[in-house]
Amino acid sequence: MKFAHTSIVLALSSALVMCQKSEDAKAPKPLSVETTETGVTLRVSTADSEIRVGEPLQVVVEVDRGVDTSVTMPNFSKNVGNFEVRASTPLPKNPAFPNRVAEQLTLVTFESGEKIEVPPFEVAVRDGAGKESSIKSPPLAIAVESRLEGQFNPASFRDIKGAVDVPLETQWAWIIGLCVLIAVIGAGAYRWWFHRPVAPVIIEAPHERALRELNELAARDLPNKGLVLDFYVLLSDAVRHYVEGRFGIHAPEQTTKEFLTAARHHPQIVDDHQRLLASFLRAADMVKYAAQRPGPSECDRGLDAARGFVRESAPTVAKDGHESPSEATQEARS
Repeated sequence: MKFAHTSIVLALSSALVMCQKSEDAKAPKPLSVETTETGVTLRVSTADSEIRVGEPLQVVVEVDRGVDTSVTMPNFSKNVGNFEVRASTPLPKNPAFPNRVAEQLTLVTFESGEKIEVPPFEVAVRDGAGKESSIKSPPLAIAVESRLEGQFNPASFRDIKGAVDVPLETQWAWIIGLCVLIAVIGAGAYRWWFHRPVAPVIIEAPHERALRELNELAARDLPNKGLVLDFYVLLSDAVRHYVEGRFGIHAPEQTTKEFLTAARHHPQIVDDHQRLLASFLRAADMVKYAAQRPGPSECDRGLDAARGFVRESAPTVAKDGHESPSEATQEARS
């Protein structure tokens, strides 16, 4: 009978302790701030705005945009304010919001206070007409609780003791040995610094850089993700930068009409290349400014046309080591 009573008392005590713990546990306090400009909404949110020092803070940065609008998220590799960026992960597409771009950050801070702000995030925006702007979110105020308990009492620390005299006469052997060691280390560091092999500087040729960027663009598979506008913007930028580096035409700063006029008078751009460029750039303009949306197969043909133009117009290296015009250019001149 006593055993049964003891079991009941222990069970009731455990239940009371569990109830007390559940009451003491703090419920998470979500927080969200947002701003809207020119049809683009930037939202910054967290599931819990009250954390302790050293605890990870999960922050989600979301951008709702239009179909013809492209956005560039901030560089999350650097620290933001008093917070260290421990991780940055793009979130998968939400079928309910197909035009939303979202990224989750894991932040950690070692500062405490009732209002430690996550600074505003700035997102670059480019609409369907090619107009560029930016949108900035409001700051996110986070309450960070210190892990220290009680009040600071300086009287609890011992005072600094006085200086201790050390007779230098008995330390000469150690001093001389230390000086010799420092001299040996300094001589070794000098020889290593001034006689170390210098790594060669590798300069990437314009056509090599363009082909690398085009291959990276193909690997991203943007058309099959519905990002046709982003695909053509990056594709035309790669070709324009190649033309600037290869032929000296400041293509990124010119309109398509101005660029084609400059290319028509360039001695190294043959007629076939001019026609290929004109067709390619006008097709890209129809996507960027006329809201045309070609399919993935048409995007692949545009990518193959850009690769073909770069390969055909790339310079060849002569036997004496100097660059010469491409084979297509030589045949057109002959």
